[in-house]
Amino acid sequence: MENGEIGTVGEIQAEMLAKLKDSFQNKVFTVLSTIWNGVNTPDNYVNVGGTITAGVLENAIDRINQTTSGVKAVVGVRSAMTPITKFAGFWSDGSNVGYTETALEEIRNKGYLGKYYGADLIMLDQEWDNPEDHNTLIPTDKILVLGEKIGEFITYGDVKVKNYSDMRPTPPQWFLELYQQFALLIWKAQGLYVIGGLS
Repeated sequence: MENGEIGTVGEIQAEMLAKLKDSFQNKVFTVLSTIWNGVNTPDNYVNVGGTITAGVLENAIDRINQTTSGVKAVVGVRSAMTPITKFAGFWSDGSNVGYTETALEEIRNKGYLGKYYGADLIMLDQEWDNPEDHNTLIPTDKILVLGEKIGEFITYGDVKVKNYSDMRPTPPQWFLELYQQFALLIWKAQGLYVIGGLS
């Protein structure tokens, strides 16, 4: 650090704050994706066995619109959500095909679409545990359809920062720690739909 080769204390702390946010995001998505499965509720879970389709996504959104005051968002990692772009700009009544130029333009320019069937689409960037093992931290085989007011993620106070120098070893070692307490409360699990088995 004295040579400025690994960044300033402020840069390191900013990166740690970003990783803390990623950790929360990963934990919440993983927990929510394990609430429902094909055994405990076939009404709020589907095993696709391939990529997401318009029918599966629309059925999930319809189910959440019936059980809550509306869909808040459809959430998944980019690799699971990208196939939505193959059908999001088009629709068919069985014999005629329609499309919207603005949706196609958004897909061409950004590589994704921000809204489908009235629901916001949120694509999460994948995170990995470390460069050696390279295990994904967010499930890649699931998409969540979240309804309004199904629960709450709470943090208790601001992020706490602790830094100190340990003078016992030579040379002395400097430590920086960030931590924050949090809780996740789900009070309306029927407002959550899990689309699983994606590949």
